[in-house]
Amino acid sequence: MCTPVRAEVEVHVIAIGKGRQTDDFYALPESRVLVDRPDADVALVLLDGGETHWRIETTPETRLVEVIRGGRETGNSRVTLSGIPMVGVATPDLPLVYKPVGVHFRALLTSLTRRFGTDRIASFHGMHRAGSAPLRVDRLDTGAAALSHDYLATQIGRTDDLPAALRDRPGATDTVGHTLTFDQSGITLTDPTGVRHFPVPDTVPPVLLPAASVHDPASGMIYALTYGGVGYIYGVDGRTGAWRVVAALDDYDASGLIFDPATQTLITTGAFSRPGDIRTFSLDGARTQVFVPTTRLPGLTDLFDYGNEHSPPLRPHLYRDGWLLASATADPAQAYPDATRFRLYAFHTTTGEVRLLAYGDD
Repeated sequence: MCTPVRAEVEVHVIAIGKGRQTDDFYALPESRVLVDRPDADVALVLLDGGETHWRIETTPETRLVEVIRGGRETGNSRVTLSGIPMVGVATPDLPLVYKPVGVHFRALLTSLTRRFGTDRIASFHGMHRAGSAPLRVDRLDTGAAALSHDYLATQIGRTDDLPAALRDRPGATDTVGHTLTFDQSGITLTDPTGVRHFPVPDTVPPVLLPAASVHDPASGMIYALTYGGVGYIYGVDGRTGAWRVVAALDDYDASGLIFDPATQTLITTGAFSRPGDIRTFSLDGARTQVFVPTTRLPGLTDLFDYGNEHSPPLRPHLYRDGWLLASATADPAQAYPDATRFRLYAFHTTTGEVRLLAYGDD
């Protein structure tokens, strides 16, 4: 019989999608585990894809104080400790994950750290199929930052050398006083002077998939971004209605766009699985490009099901002295700073350096 859980319990998580089939085809596939943690109180969290026989063994002086079962179909699995059946605590809302990354892993970690009153789990082991040898639980994984509940607190970047405008962390680009609607027919600008529509002329490539648009009130120019096919950045003169192609994107899919009047530069962020594909387009023709992989953006994978869906886009806010301020939110209907789950970054558009400035996980 399991003894009550102590405050200093080590929580070890094992995720195995499918057990190993034995010679007895009427028996459940097996997942074997050996726990070798002498003088430690150990809680095992067993996650499986259903219909698994967990065969647990412990070394002398290892104290197994609790077994929790989770995953897809906990009712079809069983657990034995040294051949003796155990009931364990079935917790079907614990998701089956194979790597310590992604929104489902963070939900798992939050649930377990709250349950056991700890800041981190002791180890995580994940595999799609059990092997013939027992999986050994014999150490504390102190090097994996992601096993801590609030691991991002140690990854906040410095700000003292950033441009002052980025340190102030504005919530959005300044669109006060006007709105833009961009679709395949053209662009509609609504401002204090009224509503004006600028239809797409035959003199520029047709708009395939509209992505974003920005207005520069000082010059009266509107810039619009499309993706799919070649992709273009269009410039529209708000005074004359004349359209032109500012840049052909050469099959680059972008999602976010801002304009920096001081440097006459357009800045874009990538779409789909490449949000960190950041490019600048000066009106004089100069370009820069830098790519930051999703896994190098601290905490971004916490906001989505990494490996199974695209990342939320990076929304650009401000560009100063080569630094771009951009944010990502878990809910596309929310925007920083009003979003409850967000990441705010500073990117250097030449070197590719990225810093996490703020985050929220409420």
